Amino acid sequence: MAFLLLAGCTVAHAADADDPMLPPAELVLSAIGHTPEVRRAEANLGMADAQARMRASGSYEGQVTVIPQRRRVEGDRTYNEWELDVTRSIRLPGKARLDREIGASGRQAAQLLLEDAHHAAARRLLAAWSDWQRARVEREQMQQLVDIARRDRGAVARRVALGDAAERERLATESALAQAQASLMRAQSAQAQAELAWRSVFPTLPLPGREAGNAYAPPALQGDDENWVKQIVARSHEVGASEALARQKDAEARRARADRVPDPSVGIRMLNDLGGRERAYGVVLGIPLGGSYRQAEAARAGADALAAEADLAVARRDIEQGARTVVASARASHAIWESQRDALQAASASAAKAARAYALGEAGIAELLAARRIEQETMLAERQAAIDALEAVTRVQVDAHAIWHRHDGDGDETPASGMPALPDLGG
Repeated sequence: MAFLLLAGCTVAHAADADDPMLPPAELVLSAIGHTPEVRRAEANLGMADAQARMRASGSYEGQVTVIPQRRRVEGDRTYNEWELDVTRSIRLPGKARLDREIGASGRQAAQLLLEDAHHAAARRLLAAWSDWQRARVEREQMQQLVDIARRDRGAVARRVALGDAAERERLATESALAQAQASLMRAQSAQAQAELAWRSVFPTLPLPGREAGNAYAPPALQGDDENWVKQIVARSHEVGASEALARQKDAEARRARADRVPDPSVGIRMLNDLGGRERAYGVVLGIPLGGSYRQAEAARAGADALAAEADLAVARRDIEQGARTVVASARASHAIWESQRDALQAASASAAKAARAYALGEAGIAELLAARRIEQETMLAERQAAIDALEAVTRVQVDAHAIWHRHDGDGDETPASGMPALPDLGG
């Protein structure tokens, strides 16, 4: 099973590396690692590790109490005296084990939350990258529309000069060019805004300078939908972190119940009275008297543990629902692109016929401009649908930890929820 999973991850990596519409995986991982959300999660992991060490050692430190004093005896002299107490609280059996359990669960939760921050950053990167790609293809398409409108205006102007076309046809091409230029300016502004948003979040990952090109076929989601859903749920760090937090809260509740029996303190006491003429040595035993506060604290911790269990159930429900949604979206997005591709073929054929009819004098300039506008609009819709389909498929792979994660492809990553590794998703 692990070998098949490794093979599936390797295929996913190869598809990602060869796809010209996705950024290189190495640059993606570097950009994600530099996000402030991931760095904060790394700091929280260090804090959780320190807290685990604190709980393992405990706050049971020794205390030294020194009481120097002077005694005046009526009819006698003044004596220098002192008292020395050395005491330390003793952690009762069972509490140390619970403290270590609490610390280990907190450390595991912090580690999984770090991975979840990495995953969330990967999803944000994919969304921002796709937004920029959509803005770029729109700008490219509008630029093509302007170029076509300029050629049409020039051709019609020559025909008007030769007397083969009416002046209204030239005016129609002028209007079409002006509209295309306005659409181009809007597209340029949208691309600039998308690029600004990208560079503000992922400044270390450069955007490609090459044109996207018109012909692009997004990959379809391979494998069985139910297997993808299981993989996403099994690899969810959010569910794993919720499980770890629930275990931590349960251990804290048991620790609070154990604290209803207070920890005693023991020590030794040394007295030096009457200038050393009297000396005393003794043992100090202190036992706090627990009351209603400790009972209320145990009740609070128990309620907190129940809330954590409810949060875990909510996380499992939402992750599974989200997994089914992204898988269904990947299927639907690819089907939409296929429909848009068919529509583009029909629109291109219609535009070609309109161009031939205009050249033969069988149609006017209005019909030609309308056919070309529909072709360009359909081409833009097809290209954006291709980006939507690629984003949807990549989102499934990101959520399933098949790409853009630090432990991908090494066969060592353990599913966050503790489930066994799933077989290859090839169906």
